[in-house]
Amino acid sequence: MESARAIASRFMLSTVAFGLVGCGLSVNTLNTLLPVGPAEVSTEASEAATAPEPLVLPIAAESAPVPPAPTPDSFREAVNRATSAVAIGQSAQSKADWQLAASRWQQAINLMEQVPSNSPNHAQAQTKAQEYKQHLTAAQRRATGSIVPAAALAPAPKAVLPAGLAAQIPIQGRQGGTPIVAVTLKGSSGAQTFPMLFDTGATGTLITAEMAQAVGVTIVGAIQARIADGSVVSLPVGYVDAVELGGLRREQVIVAIGGSYGLLGQDVYGEYGIAIGSHQINLHQ
Repeated sequence: MESARAIASRFMLSTVAFGLVGCGLSVNTLNTLLPVGPAEVSTEASEAATAPEPLVLPIAAESAPVPPAPTPDSFREAVNRATSAVAIGQSAQSKADWQLAASRWQQAINLMEQVPSNSPNHAQAQTKAQEYKQHLTAAQRRATGSIVPAAALAPAPKAVLPAGLAAQIPIQGRQGGTPIVAVTLKGSSGAQTFPMLFDTGATGTLITAEMAQAVGVTIVGAIQARIADGSVVSLPVGYVDAVELGGLRREQVIVAIGGSYGLLGQDVYGEYGIAIGSHQINLHQ
């Protein structure tokens, strides 16, 4: 294990920006047309004007071919709904949360059952549909306050990613245009899922003090960070055993602790190509 001084020094060198939100903390960089009169009309022109015009029959224009509508990828969409259901279930704290998770599981099941028989994913879709039904039952029971027997729970489904993708991350919302994603942190006290900002302008990962306490982060030192008003504050630094989102996993991630909202940095996803859509972030290998 590195010394506290070595870790803090390395973290300061590798970190360019932090999003320190709330309490005076915000996302910032750390290192520093003469009307014309009536025209005369000649006799020839007048006669021409009164002559009957030849009859012209309209010719029907050829209609442009309508391109076929794109075929929806039911399998991929089903996986996306299931991934969303897992994220909701991991952070669910009320019956309404579990009702939303159950709704996503039902959508995932319906989509899996729509995968055509000639699809290469048909067999897997049938298996997934049965697996998702177990998760639906569990979520429905939790939504009604019932205890779910451990035997009734199937392992959480793993994302099936197309070739070339390292992760597919659902976007839960946005804050000032920055995507909010569900991130699972694992520490000495266990694992929990939190909403965090996915800010491509930050290289370091920041979590709140509440997040650090919830998962049990081991503090190993501190760094000096410059915030919005230009002042410098000291932030604790520690290790998170694992960071997971959208199928991507990073272990032994150094995090700074402060602010009122978590910020996911490039130290987790920086080695991948990033494509941010309206509902999903894709990380390309």
